[in-house]
Amino acid sequence: MVTSDRLPRRAAGFVTAAVTMAALAGCSTAPVATSGFDAADLDAALGKVPADLSAVHGLDLPLDRSVLTPTEELEVVKARNTLMEHCLADHGLEFTFPVVDPVRDAAKPRRYGLVDAGEAAAYGYRDPAVFAAHGTGTTAHQPPPDVVSAITGVHAGKVGGRDVPAGGCAGEANRTLASDAKPGQEPVSFALSGRSHEITRTTPPVTAAAEAWSRCMAAAGFHYARPDAAINDPAFAAGRPSPHEITVATQDVRCKESVGWVRAWVGVERAVQDVLVRRHTTDLLHEREHKQQQLAVAREVNG
Repeated sequence: MVTSDRLPRRAAGFVTAAVTMAALAGCSTAPVATSGFDAADLDAALGKVPADLSAVHGLDLPLDRSVLTPTEELEVVKARNTLMEHCLADHGLEFTFPVVDPVRDAAKPRRYGLVDAGEAAAYGYRDPAVFAAHGTGTTAHQPPPDVVSAITGVHAGKVGGRDVPAGGCAGEANRTLASDAKPGQEPVSFALSGRSHEITRTTPPVTAAAEAWSRCMAAAGFHYARPDAAINDPAFAAGRPSPHEITVATQDVRCKESVGWVRAWVGVERAVQDVLVRRHTTDLLHEREHKQQQLAVAREVNG
């Protein structure tokens, strides 16, 4: 199961033990080929970007309607784990996946880097979900071989006097969550979202905003060429955030706000995604429906 669109290292997010356990049963999304987007397409999209980027507000993008948010992904994971536990119990096997709290455990969306002043002051560049999970005291445990066999369905026959379903308990859970037995991130939408992020990160409005951000940071005594260089600084890679990291992260957010970093990138990316959405109308309509279907089932299972 995928959770990021090639974002800065820490924005790729925190994967809980439960997600790792779910991966055992093969909940994944393969890369999907999407239509090309050439220089002429980009020029046309840039021509539709508002001249006054201060008028651009919020983080919403056209593809948001069909991409699962990090919290929604974990809602599906939680339901899938529950369904597998029920299936195992039906075959006389007991196993409990580590607890998933979608709101607590989901990686904070940081498509444009760290932009929350409160998070910067409390955690520096670290994702709050990491600290929340570390405080639970939960230790991941691996399932025994007979449970693995029942989850994956690698050995046909009866377990606990009942036939193991096709594809094991994982296969049964997948079929319950989605009519095509493919729960998880929507592949075309997710691929297009990553594509638009990659296309736009080096466009003139975005690089100009990055340069303005760099000048703002330098004025405060911190020298980074781009925002992703700050969030990926090796000095901030281990341990708890130091006072220096928190100071840098806090200034980072201030500078992003002062130069309109998010507005600049959102303005460009909306224009690019509008083009991509028009080229994949049928696929995206199907994926929006698929997303709502699996979320409805997951929420019923999760109560």
